[in-house]
Amino acid sequence: MISTTKFIDANIFIERWSNDSCRQLIDDLDLEEYHTSVLVLTEVYHKLTKKRVRSAFDYVRAIMGSVKVHDIRQNDLFNAMKNNLDININDKIHIEVMRRNNISTIISFDKDFDKEKTVRREEP
Repeated sequence: MISTTKFIDANIFIERWSNDSCRQLIDDLDLEEYHTSVLVLTEVYHKLTKKRVRSAFDYVRAIMGSVKVHDIRQNDLFNAMKNNLDININDKIHIEVMRRNNISTIISFDKDFDKEKTVRREEP
């Protein structure tokens, strides 16, 4: 069975206020169709607090009610560390979480995901 589920990367959530296509996607999230991870949410919270966005906590909390949020497991980290792709470790962990949950599409502006041939990257 082919999954239509899509994984949303942190940059999409972060660009919500400055990019109309991100805003539309985030405003119309469907719990069945869109997933993310705890690691993505930590990245979002970190970036927004560095930008001094006062509503960062409430925003991340709202995301948690709008999409399925996957945990990070030890094997996700272990498999990411074994991955030889020249991309950062968080992106490797995102790929592992996607694999474990049979998700092959990521919505992201990060072109590093194009290096992983088992993942299809879309922009909003």
